Amino acid sequence: MSFFGLFDIGRSALFASQMGLYVTGHNIANVNTPGFNRQEVILETSNPVATQGGFLGRGVRMAGIKRHFDRFIYNQLLLQEQRLGMSRTLSNTMSRIEETFNDMKGLGLSGALREFFNAWQEVATNPELLPARNLLLSKANSLLSVAKQMEGSIKDVLKEIEASIVDTVKQINSLLSRIGELNGKILQIESGIPHTRANDLRDQREELLKKLSGLLDISYYEEDNGSVTVVQGAFNLVERETVSGLSAITGIDGKKRVYLRGQDITDIISSGELGGLISSRQDIERYQLFGLRRLFASLVKEINLQHRQGYGLDGSTDNDFFTPLSLHIDNYTRNATATATINDMNQLTLDEYEISFDATNYYIRSLQTGSLVTSGPYVSGNPISFDGIDITISGAVLQTDKIQISPLKNIVANSRISVDALKIAASSSSSSLPSNNLNALSIINIFQTPLLSLGGATFNDYYNELVSTTATLSRTAQDSMRFEQNLLDEIMRQRESLSGVSLDEEAINLIRFQRAFEAGAKVIKVADELLETIINL
Repeated sequence: MSFFGLFDIGRSALFASQMGLYVTGHNIANVNTPGFNRQEVILETSNPVATQGGFLGRGVRMAGIKRHFDRFIYNQLLLQEQRLGMSRTLSNTMSRIEETFNDMKGLGLSGALREFFNAWQEVATNPELLPARNLLLSKANSLLSVAKQMEGSIKDVLKEIEASIVDTVKQINSLLSRIGELNGKILQIESGIPHTRANDLRDQREELLKKLSGLLDISYYEEDNGSVTVVQGAFNLVERETVSGLSAITGIDGKKRVYLRGQDITDIISSGELGGLISSRQDIERYQLFGLRRLFASLVKEINLQHRQGYGLDGSTDNDFFTPLSLHIDNYTRNATATATINDMNQLTLDEYEISFDATNYYIRSLQTGSLVTSGPYVSGNPISFDGIDITISGAVLQTDKIQISPLKNIVANSRISVDALKIAASSSSSSLPSNNLNALSIINIFQTPLLSLGGATFNDYYNELVSTTATLSRTAQDSMRFEQNLLDEIMRQRESLSGVSLDEEAINLIRFQRAFEAGAKVIKVADELLETIINL
């Protein structure tokens, strides 16, 4: 081996130490960078040279830069981000709804209901006095005001959910585009230099995947070429540099639906913030909005039915106290028309219905229970009667067509007081006016009577159950969010223990590589002095 090999050994020591200092400095600089994985320079001995005395070492060389990354922990992290994103969204929306049903101070619907029926008691006590009747009208208007305010608050939350769905889809598409761009950069670097890993770009890509998981339930796999394919359900969102974005499109029912490549994927989105928004929208419509409307519709129905049997101070009868119930139709057909009326208020169940079709028949199902109410051959123009409702459908229908009927959709918004003080029907007959109060007592009795339209509950019990259900959903969502957050924190601690940067450890590495660099320089200096000695001989 040539004497100059000593210079090569010293030079390799300098280069190896220098790379160690670079990597250590890079770690320190990124100690607070989200998603950064600690890096380590990997050194190995250079190939030895054969001499008469055996193989002689030729110094050190850099084998590569290792990124401390555990894919198993990372996959757990992505899954946990999806769960936390959903539970956080559910907690936030349900907390808003819970505020709407907060009756702690007696200022909500239960207090308004109680005062309304107490006012009926005043009318029953003094049926001939106008002040008692005017008080009843005032309390009835207060009840309407509270119900409208509550429904308005629920609708406001639903509007915010619709807007959030659009915003979340935009965020998802932005992340998908950036992941596709990073795929291209990583492919370019790793295919251009064999055995090279674009560590920093991979960190950035995995951080984007983590953020994406908080918004949408995804899975991914890494190709042999280094790119990742991002999957949602059966669809590829990102494949190499090709990105398929989501679209938030308003459906025929006025609600935002999520589409991918022309396919409606709303119902298969199960977690992440987007899944939480879709799930909370469904829960709010199914429980709080439907429950409030059904309670108020039952109140209107029962009060009106009894009020029509009585007589006012002016001798009038057959008057509704509130604006009577009416039917709302959502016609999701292309060519058919539909009209519906209530033919028997007593038979009205206050369910909402959906009518579907096949090649020859119609099918009417309850939207609340999913059970089949009635079915039969479809004949255009023939009236169909069920549960106190008459509906007439005219025109050609397709198997994909649907018609929805609701006695609840506009009940709160359209309700008014239909009588004046003189027409309040407190009496059970016209011959015993003005002191007869039997009809007022019958109306008071409704307040304590279990009603079929409310599933056998009284007004108060039904509302209390609605409040309790809301509180339970909110509390469950909050507990779930705390649990998922704690679990995520634990996974993050595991990741940090493996992949995080320890400033103490890096400080030791700085000193270690500094000393190695100084020693390598010393080797070169010694070799230079020895060479000078030989030359001067």
